[in-house]
Amino acid sequence: MGILTRIFGGKGETRAAPTSWDLLGTLGLPTLTGGIVSPAVVEGNAAAANAVQIISEAVGSLPAHVYRTMEDEGREDQPHHPVAKLFSVAPNDLQTPTEFVTMMQANCLLHGAAYAEIERNGNGQPSALWPLHPGQVTMERIPGTRRIRYQISDEVGTRRLLPGEVFALRDRWDDPFTPRSRLDRCREALAGSVATERFAAAVWRNGARLSGLVSHPEAIGPEAAKTLRESLQALYGGADNAGKIGVLEEGMTWKEISATPHDAELSEARKLAVLEVARIFNVPAPLLNELSNANYSNVVEMRRQFASGTVQPWLVRWEQAILRDLFSEEGRRTHQIEFDMDLLVRADFLTRLQGYRIGREVGLYNANELRRFESLNPRKDTDGNKFLSPLNMASEQKGQPKDAEA
Repeated sequence: MGILTRIFGGKGETRAAPTSWDLLGTLGLPTLTGGIVSPAVVEGNAAAANAVQIISEAVGSLPAHVYRTMEDEGREDQPHHPVAKLFSVAPNDLQTPTEFVTMMQANCLLHGAAYAEIERNGNGQPSALWPLHPGQVTMERIPGTRRIRYQISDEVGTRRLLPGEVFALRDRWDDPFTPRSRLDRCREALAGSVATERFAAAVWRNGARLSGLVSHPEAIGPEAAKTLRESLQALYGGADNAGKIGVLEEGMTWKEISATPHDAELSEARKLAVLEVARIFNVPAPLLNELSNANYSNVVEMRRQFASGTVQPWLVRWEQAILRDLFSEEGRRTHQIEFDMDLLVRADFLTRLQGYRIGREVGLYNANELRRFESLNPRKDTDGNKFLSPLNMASEQKGQPKDAEA
């Protein structure tokens, strides 16, 4: 099959049967709760929106570096490489690198994939990345092959693009050709969280709840009761009258109405809904402000877990997708890309100084490298680039026991 046939279509090529991806991109997926789960519905849930935001902003805040591998097994940072400029200067004329990465990451979390059209210069190097909404992209498999193409319908127009013209970031799929999002896989759990929020809203909207009762020792009639209620409301009701000292006459008593077990159950259900969202997006619950069992020690540990267990796998996806889609075959052999996680795992100042001291004493860093970690200018004297080594360290023994050497 020729390239023109693959681009413009042919008699033997047909659109695959609609998948759950298609339903999710339009009306959403039905659930046992009676509602639907779609990206717009899920982002209406505060915990889910926070989970997507915290992951997207964490990934979007990390700088990306392009390195060229050297013959001596070292590597050289190349900030002026065309791909490096996309992630350090601007991916396109409308977005900053942080805005672009954050948008792509959020789309991938909600839709299972994120796409951007690659614009190349006359040398074939990528010069711009234009994000595409997943709802505007249809992935088609070319029958009889393991190749795909993309059908795009956006403000630019309708067109077909080959894989080399699209930068794609994907969540876990069941196979290389069928996108599936976390909203699809866990739609019942997410529907339960959304239903809990809706139930709570309905309680506030439709529930009739009294703050207390005034009891009179005698039957006073409806007119007197109305007058008494209005006078008490005028004297003690509202925020401006909070904290006033009340006086009841004629033997009247006040009985406050406390929260019911039903209220406690609803509050507990909302907490469990946050935990469900945390599991689905692999975010530690304390980072979603669910602090029921949180303390200083485990929150600090949870942030480390978030960096290594949540953000790091996504960075690996980003790095490998960038190498696959934005580098040539030759470029993949000679270049590496890496997101710097230092800002995410950065310890407090005292802990950093302790680590710097150890690294300096064992000869791992020189003074200027440590100053660069703290965004300080290098020292101008020659000692700033010198490495230290402990006096009590010596080379390994040379073919004979140390006792014999003595």
